[in-house]
Amino acid sequence: MLHATVTKKSTDNTTIAADTEVADMHNAENALDYDGTYTGTFPAADCPGINITLTLNKDKTFTLVSEYIDRKDATFTDKGNYTIEGNLITLQNGTEKNYYKVGENTLTALDRDKQEITGELAEHYILHKQQ
Repeated sequence: MLHATVTKKSTDNTTIAADTEVADMHNAENALDYDGTYTGTFPAADCPGINITLTLNKDKTFTLVSEYIDRKDATFTDKGNYTIEGNLITLQNGTEKNYYKVGENTLTALDRDKQEITGELAEHYILHKQQ
């Protein structure tokens, strides 16, 4: 909740001040800055990591490039549509879905149950927006 003081003039020209609380309705869905390109390196079991580049376009389409480090011919590009509800982005490519939580210039990968990944590698599942 945001706190605001509203003042107005009454009919007899005196000023009336009233404190009010206003709901903070800011989220990724109504913010204009969630689209763009995000990058990071996700952990991998069989190589040093996976370089991720995710581009969210204004027309609700995305391109996800996954490049497996130190592997030949191991770059994969997925394209599809995304939806956004509150601070949750759902990427959909055919029947496959991936989930991300929108933060301040970040996207955090979520598991299939839309929960944040926990544990010692959790910080490696965050993509950072490129300026």
